[in-house]
Amino acid sequence: MKLESSKFTRLAVVCAECEGRSDGPRHLDSKSASKELRRLGSDASVRVRIVRTRCLGLCPRRALAAMALGESLPAVTAQMQDEDDLRVLARYVFGPSAKG
Repeated sequence: MKLESSKFTRLAVVCAECEGRSDGPRHLDSKSASKELRRLGSDASVRVRIVRTRCLGLCPRRALAAMALGESLPAVTAQMQDEDDLRVLARYVFGPSAKG
């Protein structure tokens, strides 16, 4: 097996199955959350890969589960219920240069 370094230094993962649950988020879906994260970090100096995935096993009530980790960034999980929570996650992942 050949291992190579990645061009991305950080990773943000958004659960795509939370929105389908009966107790899932009311005003936030994974596709729009991923797009908004990309937009918020478009001017950031760090390279972040944003991915939608299957169940993360967190299953928060009325929220969208997410996870962020990377170089010089401790792994954290997030429960996003609205756009404000999404902006907090963006500031964590992209740093102070995140829009919003």
